[in-house]
Amino acid sequence: MGTEFTTSNAANQLEMWQAETFDVELIDKELSLGQKLGMTTFRIFLHDLAYFQDPSGFKNRMNTVLSILDKYGLNAMFVFFAGGPVGSPKIGKQPKPLPAICNSVYLATPSGHDSQQAWPTLETYIKDVVGTFANDTRVLAWDMWNEPNNEPSATNILLPMVFDWARSVNPIQPLTTPLWRNEYIGNDRYTVIEQLQINSSDVISFHKQDGSPYLLEEAQITKRLNGKGETRDQH
Repeated sequence: MGTEFTTSNAANQLEMWQAETFDVELIDKELSLGQKLGMTTFRIFLHDLAYFQDPSGFKNRMNTVLSILDKYGLNAMFVFFAGGPVGSPKIGKQPKPLPAICNSVYLATPSGHDSQQAWPTLETYIKDVVGTFANDTRVLAWDMWNEPNNEPSATNILLPMVFDWARSVNPIQPLTTPLWRNEYIGNDRYTVIEQLQINSSDVISFHKQDGSPYLLEEAQITKRLNGKGETRDQH
């Protein structure tokens, strides 16, 4: 049981992870509240620009967050890639959020991934981060790509590669990528990208945002169709 987590003073995931705006005291305070509310896990978005600016410092900050989580008996599910309204993110001061608009300045990561020239650097990022924490029991799972069906067509090629990069360093944690459908497309088939997600994932996760009456139905459909005999709801 848990929530997604970005510090309350950060407009987006990059502002949370940059060295200049990484706030240990606030992270500790807010994660302690999670424990008091009965949470067990937090889903936390990463950003490749924070890594490439300072790989060692970025991993040290991840370790700091994991230490705080562990202090309160909590785990992390780290999310690598995701879409966002800001498609060309930049290091440094981030724009202020727009009032009453969800994730108004959340950042796409990685930016420019439809260009294959960027893929070798992404491979370094995934292998280094997953490899560093591959045997760390404080990490519950790796979410490799948030809702990739919303991403450019190159995702169909890149998504399986991202999973291969992560698996190559032999993590003890399962890998996943959440299914998400705007509406039902029928109970007996998946899109190409959804089938890639299922084939790639160790644990099937999904997002459902249109009301609790549909949550159990979606779980049952997913369990019946995924061929792996199990499902875990996520979100």
